[in-house]
Amino acid sequence: MLLEIRNLTKTYGAPDGGDAVEVLRGVDLKMAPGETLSITGPSGSGKSTVLNVVGALDKADSGEVIVNGQDIEKLSKNELAAYRSTTVGFIFQLHHLLPQCTILENVLVPTLAVPKAKREAARGRAEELLEAVGLKHRLNHRPGELSGGERQRVAVARSLINAPKLLLADEPTGALDRVNAGKLVDLLAELNRTHGVTVIMVTHAPELAQRMGRVLELVDGKLIAKS
Repeated sequence: MLLEIRNLTKTYGAPDGGDAVEVLRGVDLKMAPGETLSITGPSGSGKSTVLNVVGALDKADSGEVIVNGQDIEKLSKNELAAYRSTTVGFIFQLHHLLPQCTILENVLVPTLAVPKAKREAARGRAEELLEAVGLKHRLNHRPGELSGGERQRVAVARSLINAPKLLLADEPTGALDRVNAGKLVDLLAELNRTHGVTVIMVTHAPELAQRMGRVLELVDGKLIAKS
């Protein structure tokens, strides 16, 4: 297995002193390398929390997350930083591109955290990824010169620059219109086929969720097969 989640729980305290909110109540999940999965569910159900815990952006209260043979709860601070930069890639609803940098420079930003020897080959890989997402002709443009769909495709290329084994996409189409949303999900599916990256996508859109190999729904804090 590339990913195994065992009995994951997470509760958030209420800022006003009210009742705590238990969002994850024993989440279990197994994914083999190369699989694609979508997670659906209403707002506030904990979908993003699952991704944030798997991506080591948040910590669970209990349970285990094993990624590529590593229990991420047992990683040191430096090991976690390496994990976030090389084992997992992130795509968020907002592209978070640096407006002052070119598209090529934006894609290369994650390589600043990897050893110099690996950075030297990064430019060629960045150009290949931008070609894969249909933007090689825009290398020297800045984000403000691109459409919303194009900016999100740059974000996809950036998420893959360090060759992660697992791609975490949190509502990546949320800021796009229906046509561009469909194109982006098609792109994720194509990159899964051509690059072998495992994909977990959180989405509210049932028609987009169905384009992944498996669809699970977060209901009452647990992942269940979508009926």
